[in-house]
Amino acid sequence: MKTEKISIPVKQALPMIAEMVKLKYVTDTLGKSSGWIYNKLNHETTTTKSTGFNKSDINLLNDLFQKIGEKLVSTRLYIPSGENKDASQVRQEVIEQMQTVSEIVSMPYIYVGKMGKKTEWYLNRMRRNSTKASFKQEDINLFNLAIVEIGNKLLSIELTL
Repeated sequence: MKTEKISIPVKQALPMIAEMVKLKYVTDTLGKSSGWIYNKLNHETTTTKSTGFNKSDINLLNDLFQKIGEKLVSTRLYIPSGENKDASQVRQEVIEQMQTVSEIVSMPYIYVGKMGKKTEWYLNRMRRNSTKASFKQEDINLFNLAIVEIGNKLLSIELTL
């Protein structure tokens, strides 16, 4: 099923996308410097030699956001079954899954914005040596819903000049 695209000017869309997706992941994936997007986005107010976004930049970003969206829509976090694994191994696998997703997605967007949790809540669950705090199935379900939502948003956006 093809998603209907909503055309949005790049300067309007990128701040919204930056709340959900790490722009460092975007620039690293594109092989650009970490300041590339910011210089392009703010070229009128900076003293750099940046000329702002051009059609080639927009095409690169649209292609990448399409790929990221597809990846996120098909990503599912899960709590591994406890068979042949102790609680610490299960916990470690969940933490590794979270870390993989957090390379792309802004996790505070999910745990603060979507789940209403505090940073301490998330960090307590991400500590490898903690035995008290762990992600529950309902937490994983909410993360999965938010990841799919972010993916769908990226799939529906078409950046324009």
